[in-house]
Amino acid sequence: MTNKGHITYLDSIRGLAALTVINEHFVIAYGLPCKNALCQRILDYSPLHIWWDGGAAVSMFFVLSGFVLSLKYFRSGQSIDLNNLQLLPYIVGRLFRIWLPYIALVIGSCFLYRYTLDAPFIKTVLPSTDWINNLWRSHPLNCADVLRESFLLKLPPVVVLLPQAWTLSIELALSLLLPIGLLLVEKSLAWLVFFTLLVVFLLGVSPFLIHFLAGLMLARYATQIVAYLSQRPWVRRVVLLAGLLLYTSGDTLPKSLGETFIWLSSGLGASLIIMVALSSVRIQTALSNTLLRHMGKVSYSAYLIHIAVLICVTPTLLSGLAFLTVNTSVLWLGGWVLTVIMVQLIAWFLYYALEMPSIKLGRTLMSFRQELS
Repeated sequence: MTNKGHITYLDSIRGLAALTVINEHFVIAYGLPCKNALCQRILDYSPLHIWWDGGAAVSMFFVLSGFVLSLKYFRSGQSIDLNNLQLLPYIVGRLFRIWLPYIALVIGSCFLYRYTLDAPFIKTVLPSTDWINNLWRSHPLNCADVLRESFLLKLPPVVVLLPQAWTLSIELALSLLLPIGLLLVEKSLAWLVFFTLLVVFLLGVSPFLIHFLAGLMLARYATQIVAYLSQRPWVRRVVLLAGLLLYTSGDTLPKSLGETFIWLSSGLGASLIIMVALSSVRIQTALSNTLLRHMGKVSYSAYLIHIAVLICVTPTLLSGLAFLTVNTSVLWLGGWVLTVIMVQLIAWFLYYALEMPSIKLGRTLMSFRQELS
């Protein structure tokens, strides 16, 4: 791996993970595409669950973030180059990259929320669940509630407008801790492990810190991993198989093992999948598909907007499809496809109208500060 800058095929993995979350929420809202009990069990309790395994996708988000944010500090193998680590620009960059678009979407969702409360409820031939029906309608909000939901670093117990924001809150907090992780790993790996175990198991910090630091360690040993796996295709296939099994183990492992263990299992699976992607030219070529790259580029906006689309747009799409067919399986497929397309189109607009200006604004502020100093 000669270029340790931006790796576009990893964007595609992020885009597929975001699609998985959208799929999961569509399934929660409208059920699985088949009504047969055996079919549902196969789609729910087997590795085939991967296409709507939102929990695994969340693990992938955190491992990927730790890897991508850390990679530029390991330009010469395992040794850390902290010359590029400027703390204030890094923090401002993360805030403007994550928080500012989030606040804008909270405001936009607030207007949609008010419209939804006043609009008549749309009943569709494909019945929706109480979860999606009541997601906004059963939670009255005032201005103070909206302000609390805007403070991403400490969200209220129930997040109404963007319920998926719980992951963004953890993402922002963990990414701000990255410089500490880099300093610890520069001191020694033992210090990093000690710090991680201490804050997760004794201080109650999110176990996703382990995922994030797993990404950091992948970045540190990326050169060695690629050198080893790229020359051993059979080992690579075994690692990929193990990664997929662990990644999709959320609904196959006994719940008695505990939520943390299950998250760690999917996080380990995500790490193995990334390792294989880094060392397989064939996988990189597949992930470099134009459509997948587009999905990866706009994945953050898609993640932010998809709940609003499910609430405000999908019922209308299903009502329109009902003029063509009343077959629930066909309606499910059509509704899912149109929902995904609508999310991607809106996300494409938001990427250029919101995300890019937010990133540029953060950089401009830092440049202006440097000129003054």
